Amino acid sequence: MVKEKNKKEGGFKMSKGKVKKFFITGIAFATLGLLGVVPNLEAGTITDSNATTLSTFTVAKEVVEAGTSENPVEVNVGNKITGIDYKPTDIPLGALSDPTVSFKLSAGKWIVNNTNLQVCSRDGEVIAEYEGGNETHTLVFSGSGTTLANDVKYYIGYNNGTNNCTALPPDALGLTVPPGTSTITLTVNAGTAATQVIHDTASGTLIEVKPQYSAEVSKELDAEIDYEEDFKKLYDEGRSTENDNGTVTIKYENLNWGVNNTTTDDNEIVTVVLEPSDISGISKVQIDPDFGSNYTTNCTKDEDNQKFTCTYNATDITGNKEATLKVIVDGTTVLAERDFKVDVSLDFKDDEAKDENLLVDEDFGAWTYRGTAIYVPLIGVDPSTGRETYIKLQSKDTSPNANKVRAIILASDGTLVTADIGQITAGQPFVITGSDLKAKVEAAGKSVEDSFAAILVVTTSEENLFGYANIIDPNGAKRVPLKVKDGEIVE
Repeated sequence: MVKEKNKKEGGFKMSKGKVKKFFITGIAFATLGLLGVVPNLEAGTITDSNATTLSTFTVAKEVVEAGTSENPVEVNVGNKITGIDYKPTDIPLGALSDPTVSFKLSAGKWIVNNTNLQVCSRDGEVIAEYEGGNETHTLVFSGSGTTLANDVKYYIGYNNGTNNCTALPPDALGLTVPPGTSTITLTVNAGTAATQVIHDTASGTLIEVKPQYSAEVSKELDAEIDYEEDFKKLYDEGRSTENDNGTVTIKYENLNWGVNNTTTDDNEIVTVVLEPSDISGISKVQIDPDFGSNYTTNCTKDEDNQKFTCTYNATDITGNKEATLKVIVDGTTVLAERDFKVDVSLDFKDDEAKDENLLVDEDFGAWTYRGTAIYVPLIGVDPSTGRETYIKLQSKDTSPNANKVRAIILASDGTLVTADIGQITAGQPFVITGSDLKAKVEAAGKSVEDSFAAILVVTTSEENLFGYANIIDPNGAKRVPLKVKDGEIVE
């Protein structure tokens, strides 16, 4: 019968010994509860006054990371703290007499600049007076002859010498934010000093550390290298040009505690470094150092390291700023396709804010040939042995101005020779020989070896082209791979 009863009530049988152990454990937990060390389930709430949630107080990462563990940044939070409601909901029997209320930070320490702090109800009743906690994690308030009740909103105010429960000024209460901090949680505990038992607790994220400054590429360099100008100039917005503009936006975010709240000298210098994968043919890069559109100041050119360094004047940046680089070609050099990267850094004039690398090796666009570039890595020509290269192109583009072919040929002296080759008729094979290309180089007063390389630029989209190339010599035929930007050309 016992087995059946146990089975019906719980599906198992508990021995007497186990019952004793369970009873003892229960007593132990009850004893711990009296000692105030049993974890309490969160019951109360912390919210902005007259709201249902707690908003964070945002602090600039730039000033947090400029501090040290021994000397962290101090943030005035009096007006934030006085605008927070704590509402207990789990006090046994609904109220606590002679309450003790603590406000604990998960990181950092409180800085008390006015010791007349009070815990007040929103109807103006003083519940507890400040007892201590300056330069510690926890502020403690104690009341005598007062009551803390469930579902009543409480906040930290102070006695201004005339009236109790006055809203805190910003500098009445502060806290420190150690380097490496991302958030700080505020936890409120309510209990009684006599028993050290916590009867209600609530918590919420008080501090959020975030960058005040960031940067993004808002306009990439995107001009095309113009075949109509022998690939020595650019093509942009329907016309030939010698320059292309790219823009980086320095972004500023309004925070509750920003850089200017900490620093004495609020000025910053912005440095933008342009890094082209090929610097040849770029004569200069210019900026307006005041973030305007008067691009007359030359950036520093470092040809050995293939970069241009552009510096913007020291200024107090309190809003988004556009840093535009004007990249100018010399108009005489045959330009190669290239990619661009950009670095952006912010140098604070005051050591109370940490200098920032806002962008590192960020994509900043590319210059590509106007049309489709076909790279021919090996062209063999030797009339004495009968060695010849044959390149056959076809196009399905039937528009009247499409399919023009121009060549960029690498001469023996390392320079590039450009030449018109003709125009493909849609649907018809168009054959170019190595001898044709060699003759173009010689007509320009230069020479090539028996083996050389070239780029063929065709004024149509890559998907319209088909191509094949091989070298014929006494040893037979050898295929030459044709490469385009996105892979191999369709044969």
